[in-house]
Order: sequence, then structure tokens, then C-alpha cells
Amino acid sequence: LDLHSQFLAKVGDINRHYMGVLRVGISHTCGLALLPDILPRFAAKYPDVQVVLHEAPVPQLGNLAASSVTDFCLMHIPSDLTNLSYELVMHERILLISHRDHPLAQGLDSPCSAPLPFGDLRQLEHERIVMLPSDWRLAKLLYNTFSVLNVEPQNILVTTNNTTAINLAAGNMGFAFLQESGISRTPYLDRLACFTIGDPPLTCPMAVVYKKNGFLSPAARTFIDLAKE
Repeated sequence: LDLHSQFLAKVGDINRHYMGVLRVGISHTCGLALLPDILPRFAAKYPDVQVVLHEAPVPQLGNLAASSVTDFCLMHIPSDLTNLSYELVMHERILLISHRDHPLAQGLDSPCSAPLPFGDLRQLEHERIVMLPSDWRLAKLLYNTFSVLNVEPQNILVTTNNTTAINLAAGNMGFAFLQESGISRTPYLDRLACFTIGDPPLTCPMAVVYKKNGFLSPAARTFIDLAKE
């Protein structure tokens, strides 16, 4: 009985500890897109829980989860799941963006809220394309799409920053491929034309990733459920 009581007390301590602070790993762009919707609803349910954000490039987020620096991360599903578990949140559309006055977009009414299909990606072979690093999940997906469609881009500019990619497209300095959530809150939406890729539209899975067999507090579970809505 004493051992059982000690066990229950220990569980209570763990719950109180983890419910006091919630450590969330997220990319800067994903944070801008998702957190304004999630945080107010989470705070209404858990007003006493402090949310600590660990913002990092996507390739680093999996390491933060695996090493328990974060309780979980909102991210694309990592390639290495050896020490990780994940729950799918959504399949997010990948959009091609450019300045609305670019010759390939001029005259088309294709905003982020209602993007048109782009058509033949081979039209982009001699355009500047802003890409994320080739070992990032989104870039791998796009390079595979290029291979399947026999597209051979000749002018690729690589950046590790989604905001830079958006700014370059908004400045009519090239095209960029980004997840929809990373575009929807940019202040330059009025300058951009946005297009879906393929039929059905190309998507990338977004997930909640956490340490395998790790402990998730009720607060963490609520946050995850809100992210899925």
C-alpha cells in the first residue's frame, strides 16, 4: 500500500511539473502561421501553463524532441524515426509563389486563399527558383516531383529561411515553393500569386513529433488536439 501511495504521489509530481511548463519546438514560419490560432484557445483551457517556444530550423527540431529538450515539435515528419513517435496533424498543400506581375502569373487571379493549378512546371526551368536546402524534407519532396515530371531547373537559389524566400518572390526576384501555412500570414499577400502543384495538389505531411515512449502531460495532449483541429 505504501509503495502504491508513493507511486501515485510520484505521478502527481510529474503531472504538476509538466503541466506548469510546456516546451514546444517549432519552425519560425510554422509558428507564425499556427500559433496565433492555437495559443488563445490553449490559454483558455490552461491559463497557468507557461508555453516555452524553441524555434529552430526544421532539421534540428527532431533532435530537440529526441533529446527531450522539448515536449514535442510541430514539424514535417523526419526521415529518422529511430527515437521518435509522431501523430499526423494535416496534409498541407505546397504552393508555388511568384510576384503577381511576373509574365507567367500576370492577369491570373490566384491568391493564397484560392490558388489556381500552375500547369507545366517545365515553364520554370529557366526561371530563378528559391529552394530550401536539398536535405530538408520539403526540398526532397520537390526534387522528387521535378524528377517524376522531367523538370530540370537551371537557376536555383538556396536559402534556409522561408521568409527570405517569400520576400524574394514578393520582390519579383524568382519563384518559391513553400507550405501554405508559411505564406498565409505574410504582409506581402497582395503582391503574390499562389499556385497549387499537380492534380491532386502536392502536399507535405505536418505532424506532432515527440520522444518515443516519452511522457505527454494533459496540457501537451490538449495542445496537440488543438493543432489537429
